[in-house]
Amino acid sequence: MIKVVLIDDEKNALEMLEWQLQTYCPQVEIVALANTADKGIDAIQRHTPQLIFLDIEMPKKNGFEVLQAFASPSFDVIFTTAYDQFALKAFRFAALDYLLKPIDAGDLVNALKRYERKVQGNFKQQLDILMQQYQHPGTQPEKISFATQQAVHFVKPETILYGESDGNYTTLFFLDNTKLMVSKTLKEVEEVLVPYQFLRIHNSFLINLKHVSRYIKADGGSVEMVGGAQLPISRQRKDAVMQILNV
Repeated sequence: MIKVVLIDDEKNALEMLEWQLQTYCPQVEIVALANTADKGIDAIQRHTPQLIFLDIEMPKKNGFEVLQAFASPSFDVIFTTAYDQFALKAFRFAALDYLLKPIDAGDLVNALKRYERKVQGNFKQQLDILMQQYQHPGTQPEKISFATQQAVHFVKPETILYGESDGNYTTLFFLDNTKLMVSKTLKEVEEVLVPYQFLRIHNSFLINLKHVSRYIKADGGSVEMVGGAQLPISRQRKDAVMQILNV
């Protein structure tokens, strides 16, 4: 059984989440419910849960202040939030899980499945990235978190040459000739990397514009990246790519 604590100042949301977990997630044991941040901190200290569901916006203390009460958290977190799409970018940067309110039962079940197959990452470093985005929205963190099947990796975007789609995964290729398969679709990677001057040139390729060495006109158009990789430009995206590359 997965020991779980639920923390949310909204009574209806707390009771609904409790009911959904009891109904759809039999692997979960709810050991405490808390409707304030301080009660949540106390519940975590008393019950040492493996996982907490944590609301962000609460009176007096928010969800981040709950986490700051623990120097080295021994639990995982699934955030529950009513944030808009812009603010959710922070969670993507940090590769942390979240559920949008009102919580859909299918999304909840999938979040538990992701937790069960997750390899423990550096939660503190992921939280630091999230806090930076929360406190300074619109800024780009120096490093971004990418989860693989084995670990969570912290990557400087400027070291990425390009990404290539591989079904529900994406392979990232780096300046040092290494590569990394991450547990995100290319579309999800694109949403995170666009602020760092990345451009989708094809259904299968996302490139770092800083590392384009030349544009090749032959065969419908392609770009050559630093290091020599040549990547095709799709017909639908060609005009936009040429305009951005000023060719």
